[in-house]
Amino acid sequence: MDIGATTHIIIELPAVEVLPYMTEAGFRGGELALVHLRQFAESAHPTRTAEQFRVRCDELGLQIPQVHLSVAAMGTLDADQREADFARMRREIELSALAGVRIGVLHPVGGWPTTLAEQREIERLRIEDFARACEIAAEHEFTIAIENTYDAHGDERSAMGRRRFGSLIPELHSVVDAVGADNFGICLDTGHTNLIGLPLGEAFRQCGDRLIATHVHDNDGHQDQHIEPTRGTIDWPDAIAALREIGWDGIFNLEIAPLRGQPIELQTLRMRQVAKTAEWLVTM
Repeated sequence: MDIGATTHIIIELPAVEVLPYMTEAGFRGGELALVHLRQFAESAHPTRTAEQFRVRCDELGLQIPQVHLSVAAMGTLDADQREADFARMRREIELSALAGVRIGVLHPVGGWPTTLAEQREIERLRIEDFARACEIAAEHEFTIAIENTYDAHGDERSAMGRRRFGSLIPELHSVVDAVGADNFGICLDTGHTNLIGLPLGEAFRQCGDRLIATHVHDNDGHQDQHIEPTRGTIDWPDAIAALREIGWDGIFNLEIAPLRGQPIELQTLRMRQVAKTAEWLVTM
């Protein structure tokens, strides 16, 4: 199990410039951040920018197997929104593949149903949309990972109350089962499991061999803080034991919040400290 980090760990720099800092800190891989993927798309030469990222990863010996795609409204009742989301998704997958990335993470978001009929229609469309995403991905030898969510806080409500689809691991399995595609698995977000009171070790065990990507971070059980592991309330020893039980040999990818606006020297010091903590965890 190698340790990695999402490239937005230094959000002020282009992705290709973050990579050497990741290597120096001790990370051996990670995830291409959405903010950096969008920079690829918005650059003067998107294809060249993506290919330069792949070349630099190869030079540094970094594995960047996953990317966070834009949050698409999977199952939305708005047909125009759906087509706009899929046009953007297709381009993001194309660029990600050119960058050497092979797994795209998507949320199972479909909007907030106000009636039971809307809820059922969103459920039907969600399956259709993930099947379509997998078909697009297959054109580029790419895989889709559905990420767990967490239930609503504050005043948010739907026909399901505060329940948000995808916060429970069996719900993710239900979508993977219904789609039935070979290039479809699960990304487990560790902080999201903590927000619904699900022990992380149990969440990993529930994912089993469908786990293909990770978003690793901690929180206090109340807010999605994206802080470093061991700074919150997650039981990390049991989580690591669970990863070993299911035979996980992918990237233990830290998706922690960046230190926006701080000097690069301070950010790189923090990266080294976080990498040491992650290395200690995966070898305990």
